[in-house]
Amino acid sequence: MHVNYKQGTQADCQRIAELDYIASEGVVEYLFHDLIPDCSALQLLCNGLKQDVYPHTFRSAIVAELDENIIGMALSYPAHYHCITDQLENFLSADRLERFREFYSSRVEGSYFLDAICVDKPHQGLGIGQSLLHHTKEKAGNEGYSELSLIVFADNSRAINFYEKQGFNAVKSITLEPHPLIPHKGGCLIMRAEI
Repeated sequence: MHVNYKQGTQADCQRIAELDYIASEGVVEYLFHDLIPDCSALQLLCNGLKQDVYPHTFRSAIVAELDENIIGMALSYPAHYHCITDQLENFLSADRLERFREFYSSRVEGSYFLDAICVDKPHQGLGIGQSLLHHTKEKAGNEGYSELSLIVFADNSRAINFYEKQGFNAVKSITLEPHPLIPHKGGCLIMRAEI
């Protein structure tokens, strides 16, 4: 099995968005559902990637391809972009944004941020996630960063175990009130690893 890893392209936006949507575990749906008539949260996410406005652009993604099909992706950029922008403030309703204020205000300063990583279920357990993480660390190192950070749900023990095996340690807890669209309890953890 030969998996090819490359930077995402505009033609990959739909697939990147689908995997990002899965990786968010309800967050994208919570933030973007019913904002625009006849436009799903997934469509909004895809449209945003296509607009190519850094950092939420296809260019921030590394994709894993098998037989010309994208089976995984990792989306990353400098951590200082992980914040509530004026655009987000104007686009989202105040109550949705308020629930995520601490989430978007928490980061490891001076690090590179892994926003999302996802591998298709049929291809999990084959080392593709580990390779995506390796390529992300390489990308961050090439841009002059010495640390990689991420945010994970505190009750997602499978993901936490995976990250710990890749050298990540939890450095802070983030409060996130439960919601029916986000099936997690206990908030989130910020994790960091040296590159």
